[in-house]
Amino acid sequence: MQNKGQIKVPAEIHQYLWTRYLPETTYKTYLMVGYLQTEKITGDAATKFLLGSNLKIENTNAAIIEEKKRVLEKLGFKYPENRREDLELLLKLKLVRIAKNQSGDLVYAYSLPVQKPEDVLNLDEQEKQTLEDINFELKHQNAINMILTLLLNSNGNIMATVGHIEDTIKANISEIREVLKFLVREGSVNISAQKDIDSLKKADKINISINKEVFEKKRFVIK
Repeated sequence: MQNKGQIKVPAEIHQYLWTRYLPETTYKTYLMVGYLQTEKITGDAATKFLLGSNLKIENTNAAIIEEKKRVLEKLGFKYPENRREDLELLLKLKLVRIAKNQSGDLVYAYSLPVQKPEDVLNLDEQEKQTLEDINFELKHQNAINMILTLLLNSNGNIMATVGHIEDTIKANISEIREVLKFLVREGSVNISAQKDIDSLKKADKINISINKEVFEKKRFVIK
């Protein structure tokens, strides 16, 4: 793709977590639609550009690919295997549209405003909870990563005061409580303390250990 113009991807694509439902090639096809729109390429040239592109797969993590396939299949969509199927998926998700200009040429464009997945897809309660969890992780990404790194560097088990953890990961105690509750609910870690997590103070001792079976399933991205 030539870099003639600046492709402005709608912020909502990431803000609304649409990337959860877009395989790598589908997302790149979405970018190509933006390129066509920016460069005002229409008609047969646009169709040839979209459908004839040989997109390179850069993320070959099998677990991530299988998760994308599982999510799409659960929602009733086929995992795309070529550019035509990538485009068809984008149309079904109402992220792009195809129209004709005054000359009768096909025009590929972004659908704006971008709708939320829950307004387009038939999401069950489990999937809605997953989106909430992803949003939580994005909001508390640094604290989560620091706590998990602390655990991994301690062979999967740490016993310390909450204050020590606070000083080590540079997060406030309220965020630590929220992150610990999240990780416990997820099942990635087990916690032993004399108080409920919401009641923990800086001086309280806490034991945190990795639940290996769940951790390796949920946290396969962590190296």
